Amino acid sequence: MDTARPTATTAQHQVSTPPDKTLDTATAGAVLWRTAQIRAGHGPRARAATRALAEDFNQQYEGVATALSFEDGFGTRGRLHWLIHLRSLQDYTALTQRGADRGSGVFGRAAGEDDGWEELFEAGSVRETVLLPHRWGIFGTATEAMMQQGIDPIEAVDGRSRFQLLPAAEQTSLPVESLLTSASAGLLMHRTAQVHYAYRAEARVLARTLAETYNLNAKGRTSVLMFEEAFGQMDRIHFFIHMADIEAYQELMALDASPDPTAPRASYIQDWISPERGGGTWDKIVMQDSTRDGLLVPRTFG
Repeated sequence: MDTARPTATTAQHQVSTPPDKTLDTATAGAVLWRTAQIRAGHGPRARAATRALAEDFNQQYEGVATALSFEDGFGTRGRLHWLIHLRSLQDYTALTQRGADRGSGVFGRAAGEDDGWEELFEAGSVRETVLLPHRWGIFGTATEAMMQQGIDPIEAVDGRSRFQLLPAAEQTSLPVESLLTSASAGLLMHRTAQVHYAYRAEARVLARTLAETYNLNAKGRTSVLMFEEAFGQMDRIHFFIHMADIEAYQELMALDASPDPTAPRASYIQDWISPERGGGTWDKIVMQDSTRDGLLVPRTFG
């Protein structure tokens, strides 16, 4: 029996652009997460059609947007995922203005094209979520300490003030070239959690601390980046946990079980809520039964 570790296929092979030209979860200014359920009996056609669509999209919008394709692992069979990485949120508007593409937003066929697309997926199964890289102070979640330190995420554009979004790579002290991303990871775990409104500021501090703790301990085998949901459920936070391969999952389990004070467990047992507000650890911040994990496997384009 061959005991050599198999090499995981990444989503980078789906695009012709080199890694330093590919937008991904570390370098994008916004990410559009789209899911759809393939209609029974249409698997090969649906996968072929979406592959052609992604390849055409990536070629046409190189440097502005990158679409990467995934499929559920250990989830619903035939459930497809696309992560459409945008250079900026403003580019979303620009791309939708390229033509009426059957209500498909930035990722769909142009007006007048009919390839039987509507027959390939279950009616009502297509869902889109806009995800923004977390930055301190987003959605009014800066703590009092941050305000006193003078954090300033506001920029002036054409005489108007707006919140400056930064790529998720800015969240970590590690160099961007050392990070696993949606393009370079062998597996992508997507974790969501709903936090209590009363502790929304503390929740962001906890979440970012945990993410960086994993990043520093995983030794390049896992990278964790945090995103905020826009135009959806308020205070639902998203983590993309980029793993080199399936063994990295067990390595994360080992980190969670480690008594080392630099491991994640220390953050789970720490008080994040001030004594003036009653105190409390992570279980008082995250709503019961709200945390969900999904495993996304990069689709293989032969």
